[in-house]
Amino acid sequence: MLKNKFLLFFCIVSPSFAFDFQSAIDQAFKDSVDYNSIDLQLLEQDYEYNSDFLFFKALIERNGESAFKSYKKLYSKFPKYKYADYAISEVGSYYYSKGYYIKSSDWYKKIPMYYHDSKLIKESIDMFYNTLIISGSMDSVWYYKNIFSKLYPNLNVDAPLLDFLDIPNETKVNKNNYNEQYTIQLGVFKDYNGAQIRLNTLRNAGFSSVRIMEDKKEGEILYVVKEGKYSTKKSAEKVSLRIKARTGLNSIIIKL
Repeated sequence: MLKNKFLLFFCIVSPSFAFDFQSAIDQAFKDSVDYNSIDLQLLEQDYEYNSDFLFFKALIERNGESAFKSYKKLYSKFPKYKYADYAISEVGSYYYSKGYYIKSSDWYKKIPMYYHDSKLIKESIDMFYNTLIISGSMDSVWYYKNIFSKLYPNLNVDAPLLDFLDIPNETKVNKNNYNEQYTIQLGVFKDYNGAQIRLNTLRNAGFSSVRIMEDKKEGEILYVVKEGKYSTKKSAEKVSLRIKARTGLNSIIIKL
């Protein structure tokens, strides 16, 4: 760790060496960046229009609004950048957390439509479906289901729909309770970066419908990590147990 800190510091202060952005980005993904060794203002003087700098700056930004603006700026300037799909996903996630589901769907749709080699295909389709379902656009869900089935024949695009609609084969939903919905809460954070780390942990464990929602309590903005929407509490509890088994994380079931 000490060696990594020295290298980061040396690259910044020495004009003879270019800053190793890839190493810094890798550390940011692991949340192992030493923030005290990085002077963003100094870096920006030399790399203001560098795609790696813009992405790194967004990754380590702890303010959700500022990170959102950086990701959006990166995509607008460098749509073919190697991490453009990640930036798109973050913009979609931000709009989702604000309740702007139509805008969120527009961003999540970009990944399966234009970034066919992305590692975020499945989770972006899951979230795209989710935004459409929440906004009541079921016709669009079935329309894009046909498109994605042709684009990605080896990807089961029906499974996410069954999860979101929550119609398990062994369970008949009581029509009187059909309007009831439940979600799984997996953490409340004052720091957006902390919520983002929790979200990444869950996505890496296979829970692609996890999202960050913004909440305000006594004038303070909080970032709440939630997973899924379920029409029965029993279904939510089953997923909660799977989350516990895979990640060790505790959760609570919230009625919406």
